[in-house]
Amino acid sequence: MIICKDCGEEINYEVKFCPQCGAAVKSMDDKQHLDKKENDSLSSSSETKKNNQKGKSKKVNHQEKLVRTFSFTKLIYLVLFLLMAGGVIIYSSGMFDSPASVTSSQLNNNNSPHAGVDLNNLQQINSYEETVKKNPGDKEALLHLAHLLNDSGLKTKAIERYSDYLKLDPKNSDVLVDMGVCYYETGKHDEAIKVMEKALKYQPRHQIAHLNLGIVNMTAGNAAKAVEWWKKAVEIDPTNEIGKKAEELIKTH
Repeated sequence: MIICKDCGEEINYEVKFCPQCGAAVKSMDDKQHLDKKENDSLSSSSETKKNNQKGKSKKVNHQEKLVRTFSFTKLIYLVLFLLMAGGVIIYSSGMFDSPASVTSSQLNNNNSPHAGVDLNNLQQINSYEETVKKNPGDKEALLHLAHLLNDSGLKTKAIERYSDYLKLDPKNSDVLVDMGVCYYETGKHDEAIKVMEKALKYQPRHQIAHLNLGIVNMTAGNAAKAVEWWKKAVEIDPTNEIGKKAEELIKTH
């Protein structure tokens, strides 16, 4: 039995209309169907809300990840920029610069003593080695060989050949200075200073020796002594290339 919602009469649930007032009556099947539909609707609405919340949560998490990634990327670029800027400042300020030494062969041949090992001269070196082997007293071949080794970056071998030459011509100031440069470029500063000062005993106004003694002393940490040598180089001749280089070094150091 069910109750008519209009008149309150008890009626059989199977009838479609109330026999008392004639109002349409919803059966139990209809009621259950409507209840199920309402429940399904509520369930669907709840699931939709949950899905929307999950979607929003995923979107927020994705945005947060993007923000973190973007911030981290910005930080990396900022660090790289600061490092590059610092490198440029250090390089332009000359903080790591070391004065370049000068050899007599460099002035004559325009070769750089800091060019590193150059094997292009290997054929000439081998040729002079054969000549010197056959004739150890050939001063000209010895000197050419020593200069080639020096200019090719083979400093230790060059020192050996300069020493061989100096046994035949011990008072050659140019050779003493060039050997001193080889000592300097192999990190043997005390030997370089000793050899170059010896060159000045035989030729007191050897301008390149004064310039290089300043460079070696500056590298060895004797700044005051270095400036003294450079001033002497300027006094010898302030107008030539060596004098101008010495004056520039005084200003920059």
